Amino acid sequence: MPNDLLSRLAKLDAAPRTEPSAAEIDREETLLRSVLSDTERPTRSVGTAFRRPLVRRTVFTLAGGLAAGVAFVAVTGSLPGLGGSGPLPSSELASWTPTPNALDISADKGSAAEKACLEVAGERPGSPSPTIVNADVRGKVASMIVMWGAEDASYCLAASDGTGISMAIDPTAEVAAKAISLDTLGARGSDAGEFNYALGSVGADVKDVTVRDSGKTVHATVQDGRWTAWWPDGNPDGLITGSVTLTLTDGTTRTVTGDALMNQRPE
Repeated sequence: MPNDLLSRLAKLDAAPRTEPSAAEIDREETLLRSVLSDTERPTRSVGTAFRRPLVRRTVFTLAGGLAAGVAFVAVTGSLPGLGGSGPLPSSELASWTPTPNALDISADKGSAAEKACLEVAGERPGSPSPTIVNADVRGKVASMIVMWGAEDASYCLAASDGTGISMAIDPTAEVAAKAISLDTLGARGSDAGEFNYALGSVGADVKDVTVRDSGKTVHATVQDGRWTAWWPDGNPDGLITGSVTLTLTDGTTRTVTGDALMNQRPE
């Protein structure tokens, strides 16, 4: 018995029915044969290791006001030395310390960490010579921001064996004196090789930024209008599940939840 509803609907279709062309039929058969002949076990793409969620740059002031978000942040990166369960050795991640030590690049010119970050970040033909800011070391892993002028910057982490990871980041944001921005955050690796990172910009009156996440208290490096922080064994999706505390030059503090910061919801 014919389907009356389908018959009535067919009459309303202005496009006439057309048969697939010979080329379309041939393409369908070729695709089908390629699927049926693929007997290899699926493998995990390297891209799945980049679980960093896209976040908007957000700005919070001490009073809790939310400034306008800017653009989505894109991630790029190259991973020499990628192996095991992450881009950095799990043995070196285990040496992590909640409070970083300053890494004086000028006094340690040509260090393995600096060389690794410059190599991983890549060359910038026609750009100014790179400068390095927010350089610190936690245990055996160094982190730093490599800048080519004011607009082109990369965030890098490097192990003592010369392996490293780098990602493009936004220029420093112009924020109010008592404000903080979240520019990007995420997670890399898995199991013992997993680590999280977060970074953003700060106003002139922000003296300290402390991230509390997954049972860890992370004292960020604050320098030249930026804050950077990373820690092992955090949220595998790269989220801040705890809180972020600002300490101002007048000694006052304010804490915002990671959820509020990531979702641009003022408290």
